[in-house]
Amino acid sequence: MNDNSVTFSVYAEGESVPHPAQFQLELRCGDGTAAQARLTMQGNDSLTVPHRVAGQTCAVWAGTGGNAVLGNEVQITVSGEEGVIARSVLYPEGGTEVVSSDFYVPQGKLEIDVRHEFTEGSLGTRVRVMEWNLWGGGRSAGGQENVEHIIEVIRRENPDVLFTIETYASGEKILEGINEGLPENLRYNGIKVTNQAAHQPNDDNLWIFTRYPVVKQYPIISHSGLMSGFHFGGIKIRLPDGQEVNLFNTWLYHDGWAWDAVNQTVGEITYGIPRTYTNAEIVATDLQPRRMQMIRKILYENYPRLITGDASPIIMAGDFNTLSAEDWSLRFADAPGHEGLVLQWPVTTLIQEEGFTDTYRWANPDAARYPGSTWSPYSGYGMAPGRIDYIWTKGQEIRVLGSYTVDEKLPEHQDSTVPFYSDHAAVVTDLMIRNSNSLPGGPKPVDHFVPWFQMKATSTSQHVGYEASKAIDGNRETMWHTEWAPHEPLPQSIILDLGSVYPVTGLDYQTRTDFKPDGIVTEYNIYGSVDGENFFKIEDGVWEHDYSPKRADFQGTDVRFIRLEATQGSGNAASAAEIKVRYQP
Repeated sequence: MNDNSVTFSVYAEGESVPHPAQFQLELRCGDGTAAQARLTMQGNDSLTVPHRVAGQTCAVWAGTGGNAVLGNEVQITVSGEEGVIARSVLYPEGGTEVVSSDFYVPQGKLEIDVRHEFTEGSLGTRVRVMEWNLWGGGRSAGGQENVEHIIEVIRRENPDVLFTIETYASGEKILEGINEGLPENLRYNGIKVTNQAAHQPNDDNLWIFTRYPVVKQYPIISHSGLMSGFHFGGIKIRLPDGQEVNLFNTWLYHDGWAWDAVNQTVGEITYGIPRTYTNAEIVATDLQPRRMQMIRKILYENYPRLITGDASPIIMAGDFNTLSAEDWSLRFADAPGHEGLVLQWPVTTLIQEEGFTDTYRWANPDAARYPGSTWSPYSGYGMAPGRIDYIWTKGQEIRVLGSYTVDEKLPEHQDSTVPFYSDHAAVVTDLMIRNSNSLPGGPKPVDHFVPWFQMKATSTSQHVGYEASKAIDGNRETMWHTEWAPHEPLPQSIILDLGSVYPVTGLDYQTRTDFKPDGIVTEYNIYGSVDGENFFKIEDGVWEHDYSPKRADFQGTDVRFIRLEATQGSGNAASAAEIKVRYQP
């Protein structure tokens, strides 16, 4: 077997998997088949074969043999030695074959994984989502005529959900324009998210337009001197099959201008000019202005407060004014316009750590081939890719079918004197939003956490600056630590007041994230109490001595207070970056 090989694997799940099931997979390049496998399913199967098409553009063909049929949903994932190269989610709808999106075949080992889901009945709803920063209400690139052109673009893209930023007194005009001539069942609702009096009539930044019924508009949660409805807010919609979805529009503070520092640095490296910024100084552009504070409030307070106890999927879109940590990872250091830079962008890292999917990068995992720049088709893309606009999703029901940017004018608008309609490109993502009841085995359990902002924490020991409250502040970069000057040995405890009685089912423990050796809890007891005075043991156990997140599960018990007692820990000390308490609504 030479180094260039492909491993085909197939897996089937669901209510009606045919047995025996036989699936045929092929790696197709141009007009020929480079490799193939015929796999018989009794759970899962795989086969490795050589290929000679490294450096070519290919696709995966999946069909059936014998008496088998394709699954109702087919997911194809192609991976190389450096990671995922291509993904496709396909719905044969009675067809006998599907073909993935194309991809560039690298040198080395290739893996092609095909998963079939067999489900009875309707799967869900296809939803097209569009996000666009319009720049000054759409007028900055050409006045009212440009607004009319923007409306024509939106109508051409035909989104089911549209998020606009910098809508600025154009919302009603856009709503009227995109609804013109539409039948009643396809007409949009227009929701002004930035609805506070201070932003009327000309600073109504955020709007959401949707064809689906709006069942709730969430109240604005403001933070004095930091953010308001100008920056974040949302609604809940109901799809035709009854599945509900939460929609949030977002604008993060622009100062610090992350892309500018990257673009300048790439230019300096390209032309051999001494660098102005170090890598640390570049990513610090996320930390110095309000951007990092805002995303922490959004992720750890605003949206959790608004949807407490609601397991509906989430779409969060907008202009985040920063770059993707995934795009600027080591894997893509040599991508065009990267010049070897590896930048761990903290804002987008935080969003992904909270379980959100970057839909553009999920659908286009090769950042070298698909940079996806949204800044700036008006003034020129510069030396470095500038992907600062995103459509994020969260929830087991959501499938990403495809995503692309809109950064060229329609042919009928090409004679205009301006290069594009806005200083931002638009992002469009196609989704299948599965009905939670159609998922294999029904809705999967979803973790519900007691909101951190309503909890209080005390401890039997703490060092100044490392108080117990730091373990429940929604910030992994702070922590609780037992006293070390003078050293107070274990056992020591941290006590959480949950704010009210909850049927608790578990506790999640995040070790310190500065990766120093002391304070990793390795043996523990967990106690519960209703009154804060009389505690009873719920659980005890052992955690691995490493920096990975830890978890303790237990039967639902009604308590208001939880005490985590550290009986053993590295350095005979205890610490915690974050502690979360799970409950069953």
